Amino acid sequence: MGGIDRMIASALSCEIKKELDLEILKHTERELFLDHGMSIKLSIEHFHKFTSVLRKNSTIDVKRFEKDCIGKILKVKKKDDKFLVTIVDLDLKDLILELFGEVETRKIISTLLENEYTIPQILKESKVPKTSGYRKIENLILNGLIIESGKVLSESKKISKLQCVFQEIRLEVKKDKIGIIGIVNEKMFEKSTSMKSIIESLE
Repeated sequence: MGGIDRMIASALSCEIKKELDLEILKHTERELFLDHGMSIKLSIEHFHKFTSVLRKNSTIDVKRFEKDCIGKILKVKKKDDKFLVTIVDLDLKDLILELFGEVETRKIISTLLENEYTIPQILKESKVPKTSGYRKIENLILNGLIIESGKVLSESKKISKLQCVFQEIRLEVKKDKIGIIGIVNEKMFEKSTSMKSIIESLE
């Protein structure tokens, strides 16, 4: 679990529900819930569980189906040891733009583009006040823009280190459209359980 899974979970689960035959969808949702206690959205962060349940309940080419659905959310290219992720889904694009449109949230994301910090360090480095900072960090975690990268010992208890899923974010503003390209390092991308078929197709 990790990588960019949570960031794309809403968009990808919507696409899966839209593209699956109603009967297959019904059986898949039921089995996912009974066997794993998960919705399709939650299973995006444990994608092998979704894949195995879908295989049992359908005769479709699951790998192709996954790639087609993911392709409607984002496009991926590999360049050296990094992945260039172009956001295609409009709702996800709007969400990222909305987050970047808020000054304090933008400062928090910028602080974590190439660094891993604990929450107190993030607030200190980004100069964002505690009161609003904690709320904004929690929102970024919920939306999958920042994830836990490990634990550190602080005053004899373990606390989380966080990092942004992107190393760099590029906005391309043209006359009739806005493009968002995120640069994701190899280690981060390979943490994403939903990206397995994409990685295989790029090798």
